Order: sequence, then C-alpha cells, then structure tokens
Amino acid sequence: MQITSVVQLPPADSGLQNSIVRLHNLNVDSKRKDRNKFFRREAVLIRNRETGASILRYVMGTPGGISIKKCEAGLDYDAVEVLGVRFKRQVNLEIKRASAFQVYRWFWKHPDLNVRISIRLGITGGVLGVLGFSVGLYPFLHL
Repeated sequence: MQITSVVQLPPADSGLQNSIVRLHNLNVDSKRKDRNKFFRREAVLIRNRETGASILRYVMGTPGGISIKKCEAGLDYDAVEVLGVRFKRQVNLEIKRASAFQVYRWFWKHPDLNVRISIRLGITGGVLGVLGFSVGLYPFLHL
C-alpha cells in the first residue's frame, strides 16, 4: 500500500509501548476476511522508499477524533524520526505485511532494552532446548 502523507497521532497513541499505525477504516478489516486489506493489530513493515529506512508497527483503524484520508497514515513522532519524513508533507512510504522473520528481527533490535532482552532470552532458550533434546536422543540412536 502506498502512503502519500503522514498525520501525527495523539499522545495517547504514541510511544514505544503502543507501536501502532492508524490507517483509514477502508484499509482495515477487523473481521480478518478480506486479504486485500490489513487486519486489525496485524504487524506491518513501513518502509521509506527514498531512504530505505523501515519500522514495524501494528495496524489500527481510525477513531472518530482523528481525520485520516485513504492514502494517509497516522504515526507517532518516533516513527517519523526513524523514517526521515515530516508530518503533513508529501512522502513516499510503503506499507506491507510483516513476515514472522521480520517481526523477530525487529524485536531482536528493538529500541526498548526490556523487549530486546526478553526476545533474545526466549530465542536462546528455544535453541538450547532443541540442542539439549538432540543430545538426550543421541545415546538411543546408536543402539
């Protein structure tokens, strides 16, 4: 999906704890039936085509208080800073669904230390668990 302008989110929607992008309600399917639209709370990758900078955000629809057009996106200040764009100016952003690998990679390098440590410990624990299971099966395979 092509985004041509960015609207500033209100303070209640801003910050790393939320990490959301607000899109026009015509671009969001809350019932998860239409694959041509983004699903509510779905992870998406937002990429600036000019600079190559990208961020991961979760899709939300537009509440009544914010006016977002069909080709606009509502982002917080941190997202705009990373992407290198400005509010209410012409931009060249692309939004697409994030793969599982992209989500794990984003959390692996997340700006918040608590999130970064927890994902690294989780992945390390999973790898060590598989390794321990493999070592435990080794004696039974050579009988």
